[in-house]
Amino acid sequence: MKGNKTNMKLSSQLSVSLLVFLIAVFLGSFLINIKLTQEYVHEQLATHAQDTATSLGLSITPYVSEDGGLPIAETMINAIFDRGYYQSILLSDLDGNQLVIRENPNKIDTVPEWFTDIIEVDPPVKETELSNGWNMAGYLAVKSHPGLANEKLWESIKQSAAMFSFAFAIAYVALFFIIRAITKPLSIVTTKISDIQRLEFSQIEYKPFTKELSFIVLAINKLSASVEAMFKELSEKAEQFKSIAFEDNVTGLMNRNAFKRHLNALLSSSAAGERGYLIIVRLAQLSHVNNMQGAAQGDEYLKRAVSVLQSLVSDYHDKANCFRVSGADFAICMEGIPQNECALRVEELAQKLSTVDMLKDGSKVVWVGGTEFTSGDSFSEVMEKADSALLASTRLDRCWQLASKLSYIQSNTEWRTRLNRIISHQHADIFLQPIINVETSSAIYHEGFARFKDVATNEYIPMSQLIPASERLNLIPKVDTLVTTLISRKLHGSNLSIAVNLSTASICDPEFTSWLSAFLNDNKEIGPQLVFEIEDDSLIHNKQSVIAFTNLVRSFKARITIEHFGANLASLTGLRAIHPDYVKISGNLTKDINESGDNQLFISSLVSIATSLQISVISELVESEEESSTLKNLKVINQQGYYHARPELWK
Repeated sequence: MKGNKTNMKLSSQLSVSLLVFLIAVFLGSFLINIKLTQEYVHEQLATHAQDTATSLGLSITPYVSEDGGLPIAETMINAIFDRGYYQSILLSDLDGNQLVIRENPNKIDTVPEWFTDIIEVDPPVKETELSNGWNMAGYLAVKSHPGLANEKLWESIKQSAAMFSFAFAIAYVALFFIIRAITKPLSIVTTKISDIQRLEFSQIEYKPFTKELSFIVLAINKLSASVEAMFKELSEKAEQFKSIAFEDNVTGLMNRNAFKRHLNALLSSSAAGERGYLIIVRLAQLSHVNNMQGAAQGDEYLKRAVSVLQSLVSDYHDKANCFRVSGADFAICMEGIPQNECALRVEELAQKLSTVDMLKDGSKVVWVGGTEFTSGDSFSEVMEKADSALLASTRLDRCWQLASKLSYIQSNTEWRTRLNRIISHQHADIFLQPIINVETSSAIYHEGFARFKDVATNEYIPMSQLIPASERLNLIPKVDTLVTTLISRKLHGSNLSIAVNLSTASICDPEFTSWLSAFLNDNKEIGPQLVFEIEDDSLIHNKQSVIAFTNLVRSFKARITIEHFGANLASLTGLRAIHPDYVKISGNLTKDINESGDNQLFISSLVSIATSLQISVISELVESEEESSTLKNLKVINQQGYYHARPELWK
């Protein structure tokens, strides 16, 4: 089959070709040498026999023609024959009667029998007439013995074989090193090209002695330097716009990505161990203001609320930081204050924010929940405590609450029960949203969203609550197992390609990856239809696990997408390590992209980096024609969002 042909290296092709050529040359020369030697020996034996027949014939002729002279002739023949150089000497009269016959066996122990069978030496019989004057006395026939000739021929061939073998070995070794020297630059060049593809830039120090190859090495060095300069420029641009990825466009506060980095740093074991407080603020009227009074009033609502938040933060300088973590939610991280002071500050904050009343209809303006944390706590645990306090604040007239241990335990117990019911029920509604190639107007794949209903109420559970709870209770691998199974079942008989979102916890869980390997092995036919979407944060903190997971799913021809690309530039190193099929640019960067020149420049840099690695780029949360058109101009042709299609139930 054409697809199974293996390309041979140039050096190997030259080596094999020269080897065959050398073998042919040396074998031909060797055979010619044997043939010439054999002919020479044959001629020498014929001459030797003829000379002996002539000289011996002259010596014995007087005795053969005389009566009683035969014994003397025989004695003379024996004297010659006993020297051992003859196979036979025959004396006969004119009538052909044999008068004297002497013969030696045609064999010699110093020469292998197989050699005499292959290289046969058959000396000719040379005759001479015995005449005394005008009278014929008889005939003398002499045949030289081939044994000595075979022995000489055997020694000659052995010496020739040794000489030819030595010459062949020397010639081949010399040619081998010459070929290696000639092709070494090509090998170095191909290695350097592979290095450039992996964004590893260095110069080739080796200088070929072939002029043409020197030009190639020089060109590759120039290419490497050029690509390195381009990549450095792109990296510098990315660093220049790093703040864009961590800043909220509307309020100017740091965004959720910056919040996660900041809180994780405070919770890390390297932190000083000082107690702190996380306060979550939710603007209760924001969605109503946006719907009833418009986005402009909504932005004004946000700015007025942010001014109150910043006044609190400014009192603590570098001990307090404020973030916008979602549309209506803000987070404040405070360090090194006692609990009673935190309670006073939270109460004061709730009172001040309640004056930012945009609707004037008596509805609640704000809810505030807070919790204590210290180094060593997990991010999900702290967020759960804060969420529990925020939920409790919605039931209180004062609109604020600090988390208690009892409420946290009750929340965990309730969630564990709900999640176990969901997992045992083995059912979810799967919604699909396509990723559209705007140039071809076709879907490159669909992202699958699982929506679970509470078994008790039959209402959908918000994923923003279910996922954190699953991660906190170490049940997220089971949830991901269920979602993967449900989507795979529906893929059988379908020609769609579906993306499954997997959590970092599942990717790092040996039990989950072992199950997934066995599952994909049993369902190989749907492997090419599956796309696994992974958080870019995984590339920073769990790089080796992501690499291992990527190798696993690719062995079954599944594809990989990195989500929220650009939210954290530290993931670029991991991006080069795994070379995903797609990267999905964070929606925080694409939101209102048509109105942000800085974001456009930043995304352009990200697209250049991804394109240099031959990775397709996807934008998410595209909600308007202006956003779509701007992204297309930035060469982001794969887009996902409400502008193109809303998620629909997969029936």
